[in-house]
Amino acid sequence: MEVPVLLPKVFNYPFTYSIDAKKIKNLNQGDVVIVPFGKKREIGVVWDKINHTKKKFKLKKIEKKISNIGLNKKIIKFINWFSIYNIVPKGLILKMCLGNLKNFEVKKKNQIFKDETKKIKYILNNEQKNAIKNLTSFGNKFNVSVLQGITGSGKTLVYFERIRRLIQENKQALILIPEIFLTTQFKNRFKLFFGFEPAIWHSKIGINKKKNIWLSVAKNKIKIVLGARSALFLPFKKLGLIIVDEEHDSSYKQEDSVIYNARDMAISRASIENIPIHLVTSIPSLETYRNIEIKKYTKN
Repeated sequence: MEVPVLLPKVFNYPFTYSIDAKKIKNLNQGDVVIVPFGKKREIGVVWDKINHTKKKFKLKKIEKKISNIGLNKKIIKFINWFSIYNIVPKGLILKMCLGNLKNFEVKKKNQIFKDETKKIKYILNNEQKNAIKNLTSFGNKFNVSVLQGITGSGKTLVYFERIRRLIQENKQALILIPEIFLTTQFKNRFKLFFGFEPAIWHSKIGINKKKNIWLSVAKNKIKIVLGARSALFLPFKKLGLIIVDEEHDSSYKQEDSVIYNARDMAISRASIENIPIHLVTSIPSLETYRNIEIKKYTKN
């Protein structure tokens, strides 16, 4: 049996491997596997399509399937689309998705939500209640809503309440913020509302903690992730909502290595996942303002 396996390297197509059906059973698209590559062993992901060739050569065999983890078909579709749109090899996007993890063994278990604290019961004003009503009126399918308000108007509480209702349905939420330094301030507000810390994902997080978060997100054990651009590539199992806070901020544009706009890619991922996305801002970007004008986005 031939199996396409994409490696997290500078390759735009998966390599074809064979499988020993007696050794590895029930191998599916999205499964994480160990394969021989040159003189080394590499982590790869079973991809969606085989690249057929007329040349005949001996195929190397997949050595091992890493059980209980994998990517779903929607994120594979997102990676394929992202690669074409941004003219970037699929393997590099997969590398971003895997978070540069060389293996999936956690040496020491970290508790993601360490300190439970007493929640503050916030009472939303009428304007905030109307905003919630408008945001939820579109249901849980794909739509782009812009939550606009001056600084200090309570936009954060509105989407916190939206997230709170969502995770009661056993779904996950991703909150994107433009800068790493904003995480501490944001984390404190989060704890007061939800009573626990969010899982935080950005480039400065230690590798062992990243492994723990990655695996917990993939298994739907973590419901809410607060992160910078790279959090967009986490393997959510039941992603139900994406929030892009300060959507107008230019920091969402990555201009080195893989070049992309995380806000726009977040909208694309929401579309592929068929879930709502809320763009939060005090002053909409020109692109967002135009999309509101032509009624492509809904303003709240």
